[in-house]
Amino acid sequence: MKKLLVMSLLALAAYGFAQDSQSAQPGQTAQPQQKTIKDPAEYNAYMSAISSTDPTAKAQALEAFLQQYPNTVVKEETLEQLMAAYQGTPKMTDAANRLLQVDPNNIRALALLTYGDRAQGNFSQAAQFAQRGLQAAETMPRPAGMSDADYKKLQDGVKVIFNGAIGMNALQTKDYPAAQKAFLAAISVPDDANNLQDVYPLATAYLQATPPDYQNGLYWGAKAVNLAQGNAAAQQQIDKFAQYYYKKYHGSPDGWDQYKAAVANAKSPQEAPAITPAPPPPTPCEFADTIMKQNPQVSQMAYGDWLFVLGSGNQKDADEVWTFLNGKGIPVSSNDHPAKVISATADELQLATTDDDIQENKADVTLKMATPLPAAKVPQPGTMLSGEWVGKATSYTALPATAPANQSGAATPAQPPAGCLPNTGGGVMLTLTEGTNKTAKPPVHHAPAKRRPSGN
Repeated sequence: MKKLLVMSLLALAAYGFAQDSQSAQPGQTAQPQQKTIKDPAEYNAYMSAISSTDPTAKAQALEAFLQQYPNTVVKEETLEQLMAAYQGTPKMTDAANRLLQVDPNNIRALALLTYGDRAQGNFSQAAQFAQRGLQAAETMPRPAGMSDADYKKLQDGVKVIFNGAIGMNALQTKDYPAAQKAFLAAISVPDDANNLQDVYPLATAYLQATPPDYQNGLYWGAKAVNLAQGNAAAQQQIDKFAQYYYKKYHGSPDGWDQYKAAVANAKSPQEAPAITPAPPPPTPCEFADTIMKQNPQVSQMAYGDWLFVLGSGNQKDADEVWTFLNGKGIPVSSNDHPAKVISATADELQLATTDDDIQENKADVTLKMATPLPAAKVPQPGTMLSGEWVGKATSYTALPATAPANQSGAATPAQPPAGCLPNTGGGVMLTLTEGTNKTAKPPVHHAPAKRRPSGN
């Protein structure tokens, strides 16, 4: 839709001012610009230039006219005609920029440059032209012979271009409220309501906001999937994007196809069926009970389950696990499952030992060495330990959890169930002492060489 509008603006420039020029006789006034070409030679040169039907010849004639009459009273009109003659070539943008030097609020030039910069990914520059364009659109002159209804349609059309560009720039800078506002303004124009170029980024602006607005975002995401019919690759990409957030909110992909079908006939998010959010997952404290029920013997539990229960905030379960672990030697790194070094000194290693904590680069074990490591043997942060490292379980600290998020993405205060400690559930820091690398070769001690008896 936007491309068609830009092309119609260029066509209007070519047609409208050709009509106006008929009244621009020497000594007479052209309507509605109220400009007079007083010199008959200049008038004839202007008429000759704009009368050409071949775009290339017309562009050359207009350039020659501007070179011969650089201060002509119809310079703005000539540049608009030149912009139309250069349609589809790089020189069209150059003509638009030259036109803005004559008239900084020229709506056609602003719309063209806004559209072009957005298409090329120059979102910041496009937004700057668009801001100027929105102001200019409010007072843009009505072309000669255009009805009030068509004039209003033209105003709304250029606002679509400008608001869409402002929305894209806001989306790139993660100003999601501004992006939502701008895209909604763009699609509020009936002809743009089904414009994929604005509907898809509007869905993104809702779904990637903090907190996400799933109901609005998924509506526009489903609408974008439907609008992409005919472009299989684009439709697949959009569907994958929207379905990801649907599953994140709903808990599964069930019902997604039915929801898309319902959205196809809806005019607004309010007319679409409500999406049921997934029930909240169990808290770490609650899940600790599940682990304990699945593993009646603590000695048979996996190492990662030990650490999870200790950090869950479930005091009863943690006490049972700690009763078993306290004072025992625990291998925290092996060749089969090496630990990741988060920080290290000769006396102490901070390690990530579970898969989740390794991925998050988060320490869960403090290994205090029985004897200081040689400087050359202190491992570098970020490396994986080699060999088998063990230590004696001495103490542990349950770490605080961040406030959980509700289904809209907003943080909610943690209300621990009965038997669960507050401000826990964020993991554990297990402290081991007497740490050793069992695979390290012990130093070789040689007997001192005997001295030869000195001669007399």
